[in-house]
Amino acid sequence: MKNCTLDLLGIKDSHLEFDPKYKNKVIAAGFYQHKKVRKIHLRQSYPCACPVCGQKMRYNGFKTVEMLGLPSGGITNVFSIRKQKYLCPASAACPKTITKLAEIKDVKANDQISQAVKYQAISKLDQNISQKDIAADFGISGMTVMRFAQELSTYLRPNHHFLPQNIAFDDFKAGNFSSSGMSIIVMDIATRRTLDIVRSRHNTYLRSYFLQYDRQARWAVQTVTVDLYSPYRSLIHEIFPQALIIADRFHVVTQAYRALNLVRTQTMKQAGQGSHNARALKHYWKSLTKDSTKLDFKTYRKSRNFRNMQLCEQDIVERLLNMSSALRQAYVYYQTLLQAVHQRDPRLLESLTRSAAGMPEPIKKTNRTLRKHLQEIKNSFQTTFSNGPVEGTNNKIKAIKKTAYGFRNFENFRLRLLIELKNSYVSLNFHSHNRVGDSSHYRPPTPPYVRNRIRRFNNLSFCLNRLVQFGQIY
Repeated sequence: MKNCTLDLLGIKDSHLEFDPKYKNKVIAAGFYQHKKVRKIHLRQSYPCACPVCGQKMRYNGFKTVEMLGLPSGGITNVFSIRKQKYLCPASAACPKTITKLAEIKDVKANDQISQAVKYQAISKLDQNISQKDIAADFGISGMTVMRFAQELSTYLRPNHHFLPQNIAFDDFKAGNFSSSGMSIIVMDIATRRTLDIVRSRHNTYLRSYFLQYDRQARWAVQTVTVDLYSPYRSLIHEIFPQALIIADRFHVVTQAYRALNLVRTQTMKQAGQGSHNARALKHYWKSLTKDSTKLDFKTYRKSRNFRNMQLCEQDIVERLLNMSSALRQAYVYYQTLLQAVHQRDPRLLESLTRSAAGMPEPIKKTNRTLRKHLQEIKNSFQTTFSNGPVEGTNNKIKAIKKTAYGFRNFENFRLRLLIELKNSYVSLNFHSHNRVGDSSHYRPPTPPYVRNRIRRFNNLSFCLNRLVQFGQIY
């Protein structure tokens, strides 16, 4: 029964036992750091040999320490452990008196938090939960959770000797970490794995960041998928001379989409506030931006903006376009661009962008942008790569920032993102760390079957399990 109870409490050390000094009161209510907890009295004692002479050391009383354990039943468990003290007096074999204190498995010396608490706290960081909530669950502070996470930073460093053949990067709003307020996410677009988070999107900063990679790694990059932000082009040509620039198709269509909406709002202002045309253009704006091939021409409904006439979507769009010739021109341009992108037709795209004479001013501006990036847009027709995964990851970053109520330190911000997002450097740096090792601490080699599984299951929770199991995290 005692062994079962100890196992349920997460105690793995076979030398730990309930303290006989307390008899029937080994588990009692108490206080730890001004919080109500469950105190469990344990004793740690075992025969110990002197590290100098090898003789059995004498028992020299006990020292009581407190250690935070995993919660159970909604209450935090605190282990009050009486640790055996050992003494080897000076003799011919021992030139001086040797003292020692009993050690507990999975707990570092002078550490008051058990390994199980550390592991569980880190494993929750891959969920969208604030550090404050994680800390409250385990009875620790939020900075303690981050300090545990920083032990993983060794495995989250970029490998500057390797870059994937197909990468993509995009900016996202990160706060005051840079003067522009925008940071960069770099992704392997083929596997959709996050490579790194870069502090600033300024060309000078990006150039110094990417130049940390070997020349061979940079020259191995074949495609770079980006939006239509012009300053990226000169940087890509310099850093990745062999790479083909692919313009993201979503951002291409967005250019014409915004121009069409701008022409629509201009038409509404010309018609006057509260007029029939303005109300109709405001009510049916989604029909104008919808792909013309997907407009419903079978279902007829009452249209309140057209005297309750029975109209289908195609009839409504036609009536809206009759309100303005500029709106019709913008609509035709937008639909033609949609057709060229969907059909991946470079000839149709060339004919569309050849001239925008007589078009509304927003369409002329869009046409100049598309002509500037015409070859990059054609490149996107030849591949399936897009910035869709990057944009989806940006959305998740927004959710992480909202949950955390922001970050003040960029390194902690980057660390949290790389832990929570799918990351390809966890296992790579895990292996390199094992090969190089740390001269001050011996780390046993990872068994081959574990290395194979880490290659196959490259995720945080699996790596954490194995790191803890084989003594890689202390």
